[in-house]
Amino acid sequence: MSYNRKLIDHLMILQDENLLISYKGPVTPNIMAEISRDIRGQLDGFPQASRKIFSIFIELAQNILFYSAEKIRYAGRTESVGILQLSEVEEGYVFCCGNIVNTADVGRLADSCNTINSLDRDELRRLRRVQRRQPQADESKGAGIGLVQAAILSNNPLDIDVYTIDEQHSFFSLFVTIDKD
Repeated sequence: MSYNRKLIDHLMILQDENLLISYKGPVTPNIMAEISRDIRGQLDGFPQASRKIFSIFIELAQNILFYSAEKIRYAGRTESVGILQLSEVEEGYVFCCGNIVNTADVGRLADSCNTINSLDRDELRRLRRVQRRQPQADESKGAGIGLVQAAILSNNPLDIDVYTIDEQHSFFSLFVTIDKD
């Protein structure tokens, strides 16, 4: 699956002058370990934010691993492809992840984010407990709690952006703001 010019323009919007970490490519356990080290190094002076960002990174990188519609052959294996970025803003940090998804899944993803954003912290914790107890569907690779966990950790709403590539595929971006304190 190749990116068209409009999508590349869209991806460039995700970059800014306060970018601390930016990665686009296969999301593998080794890549995740390297990015984890980089997160900890970049945020050495902010241990609480560093722990939150690290946990959010793990949750959202796993979503790319499991659900990205873009796959490539890398080191003899088929790997999921995505984008992971961390930017510093005045009030804290913004962690962004993005990947190509099946357009048919966009409504469900947007509904999940809207539901999560409508809940307070206690309601999010209850939802996480309920989701952990539910049996996983055969096609699911996770319990579906990554987005809920990101919202709990950040204590901020999830922000999404969707760019339609073609009838079958869209680029789904998720932005999570983490306060410095």
